[in-house]
Amino acid sequence: MEAGRLRLRTPGRGSLANVAANPRVTLVWPPRSAPGFSLIVDAEAQPAPGAPSDLVAVPVSAVLHRPVAESDETAGRPFWVSAFLDVDAVHRDTVPAFWAAVTGHRLSPPRGAADEFATLVPPTGHDHLRVQRVDDPGTGAPTRVHLDLHVPDPSRAADRAVALGAEVVHRSPHGYVVLRSPGGLLFCCVGHAACLRAPATTWPDGSRSTVDQVCVDAPAHLVDAERTFWAELTGWTPQASPVSDTFSSLRRPEGQPLRFLFQRVEDERPTVTAHLDVACSDRAAETARHRALGAEPVTEHARWTVLRDPSGAAYCLTDRDPVTGVL
Repeated sequence: MEAGRLRLRTPGRGSLANVAANPRVTLVWPPRSAPGFSLIVDAEAQPAPGAPSDLVAVPVSAVLHRPVAESDETAGRPFWVSAFLDVDAVHRDTVPAFWAAVTGHRLSPPRGAADEFATLVPPTGHDHLRVQRVDDPGTGAPTRVHLDLHVPDPSRAADRAVALGAEVVHRSPHGYVVLRSPGGLLFCCVGHAACLRAPATTWPDGSRSTVDQVCVDAPAHLVDAERTFWAELTGWTPQASPVSDTFSSLRRPEGQPLRFLFQRVEDERPTVTAHLDVACSDRAAETARHRALGAEPVTEHARWTVLRDPSGAAYCLTDRDPVTGVL
C-alpha cells in the first residue's frame, strides 16, 4: 500500500491488457486458514507511473466474505475467537478502563439497549476483547470471562456443540446462540466478521505485551472432558505443556488471536471457570505497569505472575513470547 493505493507488481500481460480495456478490477485475498474470510476489494487500476509492467489500484469498496460451512462438523470450527469480560455493574467504569489501559486499546463508546456492551479496539487489526455489564447480582462480584466463537453458521455450530455435550442457554432472534460447555463455562456462537490479529502493544520502554490466551480452570474430575470438548468443537489439536502436567493446551491456528490453555485446579469449585493471560517480553516491567494502573499482585511463579484486576478477578502475566504465544 502506497499513499492509499495498492501496488501490484508484474501482474502479467493478460491482466495489463484487461486493465487497459476496463480499469475496474476485483482483488481477492483468500483465508489464511480454514474456516476463514476472504477479503474482496473492488478498485480502479492503471499502469504505475514509470513502471508500466506494474499496476496501481485505488480501492473503491471492500467486503469480508465468509463461506458457508461444508458440514455440521466444520460449522462449529471458529475462524475467530474473542473473549468477553462480564463486569458487575458496581465495576462498570473501573474494569473496562483498567483493561483498556493495560492493553493499550481504545475503549469504544457503549452500545446495546442499555449501553451494556463495549469493545477494546486495537490501533490496528480486529478486536478480540469486549466487555459486558452484568446487572445481576450487582454486588461487586469479580469479573467473569466468557468466550465468543465466531463461526460460519452459529445455529449449526450450536447444534454441533450440543452433540458434543454443551447445553443451550438462549437462542437469540439476532442470530447468536448462548451455551454452556459440559463443565459449565459460558460461551456464544456468533457470526461477526474478523480475521486480522492485532499486533502486540509496544510500550515506551520497548517492552511488548498482549492478551492472547484464555486459561480454562477446571477441577480434576472435569478437566479431561472439558479439553476434549473444546478440541473436538474447534478442531484444534491438543498438546501437552512443557511446564507441568497440571497444564495442557490446544495448538492455536495461524491468525487466531487467542490460545486455549487448560489448568487442572485442586479446589472444590463446582464448574469450570476461565481467566485471561498476558504474554509479555518483560514480566517485571509489565507487573510494575499493571500495579500502577490498579492491579494487585497475588503470587509470583517461575514463569508467570498472578494478579487481580480492580474487581478482584485473577489474571496472569506470563513469560510467553508476545508474537508466537509460546515459551
